[in-house]
Amino acid sequence: MPRVTLKAGPAPDGHEEELSEYLCDWPDCPNIATQVLGCVRELGLSAVVCDLHANGRPERSVDGSDATP
Repeated sequence: MPRVTLKAGPAPDGHEEELSEYLCDWPDCPNIATQVLGCVRELGLSAVVCDLHANGRPERSVDGSDATP
């Protein structure tokens, strides 16, 4: 699961602000992940997806490509 971190310049109080989000694990999906499908704590692994893929759409075809564009 890719993690994206955006950093803003220093605020007047001297602290730098950061915004971190995880991207959907679905291949070629640029959306922010909103649902955790599962995790293996011992290995530090998890599977996360966006709302579109959490609902099971689009479905995967036999050859591994998306059924819808």
